Amino acid sequence: MKRKPSLVLLVGIMILTLVGCSNNPKKTNETGQTQITVDSIKKQEAEKRTFIDSAGREVLVPNQIKKIAPSGPLAQIVLYTSSPNLLVGLASPFSTEAKEYIDKKYQDLPEFGQFYGKNASLNMEALSAAEPDVIIDIGEAKKTVKEDMDKLQDQIDIPTIFIEANLKNMPETYKKLGELLGNTKETEKLAEYCQNVLTQADNVRSSLKESEQKSIYYASGNAGLNTNAEGSFHAQVIDEIGAKNAATGVDSVSKGGGTVISMEQLVQWQPDYILAESKDVYEQIKTDESWQELTAVKEGHVYQVPTVPYNFMGSPPSVNRIIGIQWLGQLVYPDHYKLSSEEAIKEFYTLFYHIEPTAAQMKEILTNAG
Repeated sequence: MKRKPSLVLLVGIMILTLVGCSNNPKKTNETGQTQITVDSIKKQEAEKRTFIDSAGREVLVPNQIKKIAPSGPLAQIVLYTSSPNLLVGLASPFSTEAKEYIDKKYQDLPEFGQFYGKNASLNMEALSAAEPDVIIDIGEAKKTVKEDMDKLQDQIDIPTIFIEANLKNMPETYKKLGELLGNTKETEKLAEYCQNVLTQADNVRSSLKESEQKSIYYASGNAGLNTNAEGSFHAQVIDEIGAKNAATGVDSVSKGGGTVISMEQLVQWQPDYILAESKDVYEQIKTDESWQELTAVKEGHVYQVPTVPYNFMGSPPSVNRIIGIQWLGQLVYPDHYKLSSEEAIKEFYTLFYHIEPTAAQMKEILTNAG
């Protein structure tokens, strides 16, 4: 004859069952599917905070951000300088020349493409697979920036942040980025460096008499007759050091390729200095007969812009222009800037690119650069 379980035993089993259920953050519905409880949702929400980006958008982000993805090349440079260990991918690959200055572990990151620009080709699947905590867009504030960021965030279901960046507000850019990433110690160093460079440039610019201002022509394109004219976003380094952009009276094109001019116009402008975008352009200017009519060529005031790992004048126009200010300022106004270009480059590369250039690298960086 089987004995029935006692009442005390049954009550004990019921209590244990109830305790077990109350400790489980999930519950199962009638079909056997797991449902997240209210407590679990509240816990997830408690692990997030609201961040107000440069477009005024309130975005819910994790309290601790461990993985980030850039939306394009400008964002990639800034994020690499401030938080390379958090990058889960690249907007664009590093150039062959740049790779010598970039740690290999970052070169091997997956590529997502970019959200903006003529080369816009964002790979949503690759970006989602990398599972970044946030996607960060850094650059000029376009008129549609709010709508663009909201659209991308809705499409990919990952918090998407916009942080404004231009040459004049780079210190604020790094401070805002530090606020987002919780990395204020490192970003404050970068912000302070940028502020010191910009303050010096402001002081020099305000102290120059009009008669002291030099004119500069930036030669780009295959023939050196493309230029970033006065008013161009890509020519701000010239303005910042207190020089005049020789390319005046022509439409400024916002793109890096710039405005096409004629040799006749250039001869009329007679710039004091000519900056060559590349070695090929530099050699053409120095050897082609048509360029010899220019006073700058006759006087040897032709220089090749340093381009590794990024162009000092701004291709792309990001924080690389900060070292451009120091290099060009010292080249054109040595009595005002009073600095060593080599020392400035070493300091900048160590702080921003996380590498101290060797003697051979310094020689490469400053080839034909004065």
